[in-house]
Amino acid sequence: MFASRLASSSSRSSSVLLRSGFGKQLQQQQQRFMSVINISDNEATDKFIKMNEKSILYFTATWCPPCKLIKPVYESLSDEYPNISFGKIDIDDNQDSAMEYEISSVPTFLFFNGKGEKKYGQFSGADQEQLKKTLDDLNNEP
Repeated sequence: MFASRLASSSSRSSSVLLRSGFGKQLQQQQQRFMSVINISDNEATDKFIKMNEKSILYFTATWCPPCKLIKPVYESLSDEYPNISFGKIDIDDNQDSAMEYEISSVPTFLFFNGKGEKKYGQFSGADQEQLKKTLDDLNNEP
């Protein structure tokens, strides 16, 4: 009886949390560690870089065949590197960020260390080995 009452109470709490601002914040935190964050505008791009100690931005486009090939690799790597925040920017939806970072081809990957104060590295192309190596290097950076 206690277990069913606890389960009932717990489910009510969850739905209340999800409807409140705190629940939304909690969901975003969980997503931050287990997935790729879609970044839709320049302001969100700046916040993403500044709020994360180590991060990577993946500039992509829906019409880009190499982007489609590297996408599942990028998503799986986001689970392998919990200390690095993974962001994704569609250059057609977020042209301001693409222009700010002078993206001339896709896919392009930008790596940041130190809450956006320093760009750690950058490369273009769907090169899985280079992506993994740069992530390893960034992950091992103090």
